[in-house]
Amino acid sequence: MIFIIVIIASIWFLFQLLSYSFEVISRDQSVQLTDNEVVSKEVSYLEKIDHFSLQEFDENNQLSHLVEAKNYFNFKHEPALLLEPQVTTYNDIGKPDYILSSERAHYLESGEIQFKGNVDLHAKNGATHKMYTEELLVGTKTDDLISNKPVTYLAEKGEIDAQGMYMQTKQDKMQLTGKTQINQNTGAQILTKDLFVDQSDGQKHYYSKDDTTYLGKGNKVYAKGIDLDMNKELMQLLGKVKILQNTGSKINTQDLLVDQSDDGEVYTTKERIHYQSKVADIRAKGMHYDTIKQKIRLTGGVKAYYE
Repeated sequence: MIFIIVIIASIWFLFQLLSYSFEVISRDQSVQLTDNEVVSKEVSYLEKIDHFSLQEFDENNQLSHLVEAKNYFNFKHEPALLLEPQVTTYNDIGKPDYILSSERAHYLESGEIQFKGNVDLHAKNGATHKMYTEELLVGTKTDDLISNKPVTYLAEKGEIDAQGMYMQTKQDKMQLTGKTQINQNTGAQILTKDLFVDQSDGQKHYYSKDDTTYLGKGNKVYAKGIDLDMNKELMQLLGKVKILQNTGSKINTQDLLVDQSDDGEVYTTKERIHYQSKVADIRAKGMHYDTIKQKIRLTGGVKAYYE
C-alpha cells in the first residue's frame, strides 16, 4: 500500500515539473538581437510591442521626434531594445530635418537613443552619412550625435576610421575625433587628427588643422594640416610640407596642392622648393610633380648644384 502511494506521488511530482517547464518555455521567449547575440530564455522581457511608434513634443507642443521600430522590448534590468529603429527629427515649422536608422538601438530612461552597428543618416539637404560604431548616442534635447567608441565613416571613394564622433545635425557638420585615418580606394592613406566633415550646401569638405601625413604613390608627405574637397578631388596640404621619396630624395616646400582627379596624383605649388637627392641640390620657386609618370618640373629661378 505504501509502495503504491509512493508511485502515485512520484507521478504527480513529475507532472507538476513538466507543467512548470512548459509554462516557463511559453512565457520566456527568446529575442534575437544580432546574429551572435541572443537574450537567454531565462531572462524574459516584460513587454513586447510590434510596429512600435512614439511621438515626442517640445516645450511649444510641436512634434520634435518620431521614434519607430519593427519591435520594442522592455526588460526589467536592461534598457529597452528597439529592432530596426528609425528616428525622424522635425524642424521649427514641423518638417522633417533628418532621418536616422540602424539595425538596433537602446531606448534609455533619459529619453536618449543609443544606436549600435550600421547607422545611416539622411539629412534634409540630401546629404547621406553612413557609419559603423559600437555606440552612437542621439540627444533628443539637442539633436547632436555623440560617440566615444571607434567609428568607421564611409566617405566618397574610401572610408575613415576615427576614435569617436560628434555631429551637429542642424548644421550638418561632423567632427571625427582623435586619431583619424582616411583609407582611399586608390590605396593612398591620410593620417591626421580631429577631422571635420562638412556636407552643408552640397559640399563634401574634409579638413583638419592638426599634423597630417599623406602616404601616396611612392611618396610620404608631412604637413601641418589638410583641406580636402571631394567634389573636385583636390587636396591642400597646409603649412610647411616635406616630401620623402622612396628613392631617398626629399623636397621641402609649403602649401602643396594634390590633384587626385581621374585616378591621378599631381603635386603643384607656387611656393619655394628645395629639392635634395644624393647627387643634386636644387632650389626653385614652383613645382609640378606627376607621381604616376614620375616627372618633376621645377619652375622659376631654378638653381642647381650637382656633386
